Order: sequence, then C-alpha cells, then structure tokens
Amino acid sequence: MGDVAFDQMRQGHWLMAACCVLYLAWWAIFFWPKVGGGEAQGPLRVVGVVSILGAVVCGVWGATRTCGGAARLAPAWAPVGFALGSVALYFALLAVTQRAFQRQPTTELVLFVAWLGMEAFCALALGRAGEAGAATLVALLAVAGFAVSLVCYVLYYRLGALASFVDGCVPLALIGVVSAVVAGCIAVVG
Repeated sequence: MGDVAFDQMRQGHWLMAACCVLYLAWWAIFFWPKVGGGEAQGPLRVVGVVSILGAVVCGVWGATRTCGGAARLAPAWAPVGFALGSVALYFALLAVTQRAFQRQPTTELVLFVAWLGMEAFCALALGRAGEAGAATLVALLAVAGFAVSLVCYVLYYRLGALASFVDGCVPLALIGVVSAVVAGCIAVVG
C-alpha cells in the first residue's frame, strides 16, 4: 500500500508542476500584452485558452492523485479535517485581505489555500509513513510557497502593469518548482 501511495503522491506533484507551467503560459499570454496596452489575438489566444484548460485538468488530476495517495497513509479523519481546515483558513484570509488590505477576492486565494491544505495533508501522510525528513521538507516548502503567494495576492492590485504581471508570475513559478522538488523528494523516499 505504501508504494502505491508514494507513486500517487509523486505523480500528483508532477501533475501540479505541469499545472503551474500551463497556468503560467496562460498568464503570460493573457496578461503580458496588457503591460503594453494590447491583448492576445489569433493563434496565440487559442494557445492561451488551451493552456488554461490544460492547467485545470492537470491541477484537478494532480490534486486527486496527491490526496488519494496521502489518504492511503493518513488517519481516517485527515481528509475531512484538512478540507474543513482549508475552508476555515480561506474564509479567515478572505475577511482579512478584504478588510485590512481592501483586496477584492479572486480565484487565486482559493487555489493557494487549497494547495496549502493538500501539501499539509501530504506532509502528514509522509510523516505517518515514517518519512519525517520528507514530511518536514514538504511542510516547510508549503509554508514558504503559501506565504509568498499570500504577499503577492495582497500586493497585486497595488502595483503598476509590469510589476503586477511579475507579481502574478511569482506564485505560479514558485509553486511549480516546489511541486517538482516534492515529487523528486517522494521519488527518493518512496
């Protein structure tokens, strides 16, 4: 059961890395032109649409694989506990970012809170499988990726065109790298 769980978590993280690459491609295609006052057109626009659809497929499939593998190793309460914790964290951050920073809510907040919950669940599963070092690495990388994403989320609408474009790229690139590192780590221990 452990080998299957590790394989699923590893595959899930590679899919999450692919999701980030595709999401970043969409972001670049649809938001870079706004820096110069234009918009994506023609075949480039089609590539952008295909990229975001691919990102959705890879993201959902990756999260399903990762959580499916983690569920094989974690206690029975963990899937519901992490899901409820993620929902509670989302609403708390939604309130704080709206009230304290006047940040209008966007999908990105849901995505990186869900990603943190998934990584915390994965870290718990790795710890339960006796891989404390891997669990610690996943937890630390997840907290770092989440913190950077939250800062970028809060700053986005306060920045100029080029700075906000880069600000939007940072979480995607970072979480993509974190996902690849975690996949590699799981391949080593699993």
